[in-house]
Amino acid sequence: FFSRAKAACDSAPMPVRHIVMFGIKEGTTEAQISTLKTGLAGLKSKIPEIKSFELGFDLKLKGGQTHPAGKNRSCSWAPTFDTKEAYEVYETHEAHIEVINDCIKPIIEPGTRAAIQYEMEE
Repeated sequence: FFSRAKAACDSAPMPVRHIVMFGIKEGTTEAQISTLKTGLAGLKSKIPEIKSFELGFDLKLKGGQTHPAGKNRSCSWAPTFDTKEAYEVYETHEAHIEVINDCIKPIIEPGTRAAIQYEMEE
């Protein structure tokens, strides 16, 4: 009995976190930043698979701007999903693609995007 129960627990889906960070081009306006914030935060109401999210902008502390391994990214977006499949719905969702095209692409510093998706151990 216990080995079957353990196997069932081991195979239960684990929450997934997606983290993406990118730099923002010099000359980007406050209005563009505001549009980005509104666009990303608004995804939760348009994509029910997003369970929660964190959105942050770099504080531009000296150590992050002069780090030996490279300058900090400007923006971090980290939504959480119940499963890998829920992430995959988000990944191709029309609202997500719209935010990428309308809010991110016009202001992203080329070559600065970094992302990861991972299962969150509880």
